[in-house]
Amino acid sequence: MSGAWRAAGWVAALVLCGVVALGVTRWTDIQFELGYAYEKGDFHGWAPGFTQDYRKASRWLSRAAQANHPRAQYMLGIHHAHGWGVAEDKTQAVAWFTRSARNGYAPACYHLGWMLHKGDDVPRDERRAIRLLEQAAEQGMVAAHLALGRFYERGEGVPADAVQAYKWYTLAVHYARTQPEWFDNAACAKRAQTAHDALALQLEASSEAQGRMLARQWLAKLPAEAHFTATGAA
Repeated sequence: MSGAWRAAGWVAALVLCGVVALGVTRWTDIQFELGYAYEKGDFHGWAPGFTQDYRKASRWLSRAAQANHPRAQYMLGIHHAHGWGVAEDKTQAVAWFTRSARNGYAPACYHLGWMLHKGDDVPRDERRAIRLLEQAAEQGMVAAHLALGRFYERGEGVPADAVQAYKWYTLAVHYARTQPEWFDNAACAKRAQTAHDALALQLEASSEAQGRMLARQWLAKLPAEAHFTATGAA
């Protein structure tokens, strides 16, 4: 049984018993699962015992985030960005996104990378934005591959390079097909295929082949564990 499901079992047991055991609820995974359940109003599709309550969600996520849980840090950043259960505070949001990204959580890397690219609540920093998006891409996040492909195709923050763009679009299609359950990859599948096919029509055969070769080389350099975050690809 995975750590996530062990945590899920504890949460279910706590709710069913109507007890929040002081010692047990200090466990970081339990704190995160409680925060997640109160944010969604159910527990992985199982509703008894939970109603959506952003204040409770933020409280539990904050405990897990303080204990360095990357996904909790990212979700707490979202809460601060939107004022869900806490005061809206863009500075706090950026701080939590940054902490989560430093822990390698792909959605945080992607989110913060886009913020840095656009200068959204942070000073623009294209070099750092690219690094963060590449970090998310290394974990198989199709949205990150698409962003990088767009940047190289349009010359946004990097020199325009159609071969590099095609490499990233090829990788986007690859992960959308092979790992649709990671990071909502399935939802990006159509965009990935459309971007890939549209650029392929503009490239000479040699450039298309070079892009595919670069994609294969990029994949070959990744260690197997690079596809996963510390808390799972979710």
